[in-house]
Amino acid sequence: MKKWICTTAMLALVACGTLTPAEKEAHRVAWTQTVEKMLADRHYTIDVQMMYPHRGTARNVVGNYSLEVRGDTLVSYLPYFGRAYQVPYGGGKGLNFSEVMENYSAVKNAQGQTIVTIGLTNEEDTYQYTLSIFDNGSTTIDVHARQRDPITFSGMIVEDDDNR
Repeated sequence: MKKWICTTAMLALVACGTLTPAEKEAHRVAWTQTVEKMLADRHYTIDVQMMYPHRGTARNVVGNYSLEVRGDTLVSYLPYFGRAYQVPYGGGKGLNFSEVMENYSAVKNAQGQTIVTIGLTNEEDTYQYTLSIFDNGSTTIDVHARQRDPITFSGMIVEDDDNR
């Protein structure tokens, strides 16, 4: 399904070259409203494309890595590259888990960017996720954990079948 969404998005971008300025603006406004609705409903997925470890260079993310907010639950399926200070034998789950969020706040700033802060704890660590979501859907995700070096991801918010 995500491949279909990506293909549709690419076709839409190609088609945008033939749109008038008024049509482009209408498309931008519609997408901004869709992003705002997903954030208000607390039901959205961010497809991750790049990761920026605290130590080392940026890396392309290959695979279907994502971060999902589903009401009061965070589904984190993210790669991790960095130093872990104390983890269970065998490496543990890393940033791959589904957990109920302990706190969630979303604030829109003057630049049109929504800052979402999520805090949670599981059996391995305590995490703070900070999402910077722009009206066009581009997103950065900063992850801070007590037992691991911080890491940043970038990607795009995508529209799920449930959001249509």
